[in-house]
Amino acid sequence: MSRHIRILIAGVVLILASNAVALIGVAYNRSGAPDAVVELSERELSLPHSAFSSEENSGLALHLIWRLEKNAQTPYPGMLSRSSGPASWFGKNKLAELGFDVSASPAEKDAARRYEKMLPRKAYVVLEFNGPAYQAALHRRQADLADAQALQTNNPGKTEFEQRLKAAQTQLDNERNESSRLFAVDVGRDKQALRSGYPDPARYLILPGEVRITAFNSTLSGYISGLSVNTVNVPLAYRAAVTGGSGPRPAHYTVRLAFGKRAEPWIMGVWAEESENPVK
Repeated sequence: MSRHIRILIAGVVLILASNAVALIGVAYNRSGAPDAVVELSERELSLPHSAFSSEENSGLALHLIWRLEKNAQTPYPGMLSRSSGPASWFGKNKLAELGFDVSASPAEKDAARRYEKMLPRKAYVVLEFNGPAYQAALHRRQADLADAQALQTNNPGKTEFEQRLKAAQTQLDNERNESSRLFAVDVGRDKQALRSGYPDPARYLILPGEVRITAFNSTLSGYISGLSVNTVNVPLAYRAAVTGGSGPRPAHYTVRLAFGKRAEPWIMGVWAEESENPVK
C-alpha cells in the first residue's frame, strides 16, 4: 500500500470518527426529557441580514437576543442592555457566591483596576422569558411616557418636550412589540440548585456562561460577558417558515426551542404568522 493511499485512508477514518463523536454528542444532549422547552418569537431569535441577501448560503442560524436589567444607580436609569451593565441583583454578595474575592473596598486606591483585571468565571445564567423582569421593563416605559406627557402638558408649544413625548411613545411601542422579552435574572455555580429555584421549563432557561466583575461608582457589580448559546441553527425544513420564503420582508414566527443535557438547543417546531399549525 502506497504512502498516498495510507494518508487518504487515515483522513477518511479521522472524518468518520469526528462525525461519530459529534453524533454521539447530539444523541446524548437530546436523550431523556429536555431541560427546557420554550416558545420564542423573532423578538428573541432574530434572523441575520444575510438571510435575505441574494448570495447563496446553505446554512441559516437565528441569533439569541437577551437582555440584562440595569441598576437604578447607573447614569441612565431604566435603560437596558443586551449583555452588560450593572444589574440590581448582581452585586457583591452574588459575586462572592461565584467565587470572586470581594474583600477589598472598590473605593480603595487602585482597587477598581485590580478588580477589572480579575479573570472571568464560568457560571450558569438564568434567562427568564416573558416574566416579571419583562413586565418591570414595560412598566418603566409606561412611567416614562406618563412623565413625558406631564412635561409636555406643562410646557405647551415647546419642541423639546414634544420630542421627548414622541421618543417615549416610540420606546414604549418598541417594548410592547419588538424588544426581546428574554432577561437574565440570576447566575450561579450549581445548575440543579438554580433549576430548583426556577422550576418552570417553559419560562426559564439555564445556560452556561461567563461572568466578570467590575467596580462602578465605588460599588462592586457583576456582568455577563457571554453565553454558551449565541445562535440556533435552522434545519432546512423550517427555513421557509422562518424567512417567509422568497418574500421581501422577514416573517413573524414562533420557534419551539428545546435545550438538552448539554444545554445545546434544537428546534422542535416553527409557526409562521399566517399559519396556525407548526412545521414539525
